[in-house]
Amino acid sequence: MPDWQAIGWDPQRGIRKFIAAGDQPDSVLIRTEINDSTIVERNKGQQNEAFNRRDDMWHAASIPTSVMFEWLTRFGVNAWNPDHADAVKKLLNSSDYRWCKVKHIIL
Repeated sequence: MPDWQAIGWDPQRGIRKFIAAGDQPDSVLIRTEINDSTIVERNKGQQNEAFNRRDDMWHAASIPTSVMFEWLTRFGVNAWNPDHADAVKKLLNSSDYRWCKVKHIIL
């Protein structure tokens, strides 16, 4: 069993990184843990903040990595693929994933 040591913590994104010696000589193992509740709580807090709808751009959503993976495996939607933008909007507007949005808007 590897002896994991913390090497990084990003509280805003809820990401922790760990390192351990690998089984082979001169090898290392890297582990990343993502706590989606950090992103969810931040999104919920930002939903109640005012914003100017007349601005050219505004922050619409923060989608946790685990949700992007779920979309890819369950629905075949790649959030990073511009060709899937309409499917991403549809998912964000659904009641199942509206907590990913940072404003009460319809995309």
